[in-house]
Amino acid sequence: MSEENVEVVKRSLEAWQRDDLDSYLSLIDPDVEWLTAIERGLGLAGSAYYGHDGIRELWNLWRTEVEDFLIETDEIRDLGDERVLQLAHMRFRGRASGIMVESQLALVLTLRNGRIVRSEDYLSHSEALKAVGLKE
Repeated sequence: MSEENVEVVKRSLEAWQRDDLDSYLSLIDPDVEWLTAIERGLGLAGSAYYGHDGIRELWNLWRTEVEDFLIETDEIRDLGDERVLQLAHMRFRGRASGIMVESQLALVLTLRNGRIVRSEDYLSHSEALKAVGLKE
């Protein structure tokens, strides 16, 4: 099951990168909880998205508010307890401001029955590693 979970995460990233919402949602549990790092870091109320409707909202936000959005994955680790750690970098330009943003990105994803049921995003690899009890 562990390798299968890593493959699900890889397929979800591929669907995200090619702007394929239907394929993306097929890998996401209908009752998913997605905790986002940027909104959480800014103390915004909308830092959690729930269910497929929440994922659609998050998807549309990233498609309308930014451009040139790219996630480059450095590593995907099976954590052995239905969780997968994705260490990546993201880059995007704010549509209104034109400002280019580059940052580390890490996702701790929980999977069940071949679908993502929870994600917690981090803007630091070390913070995510600490959250799952690992060191760099």
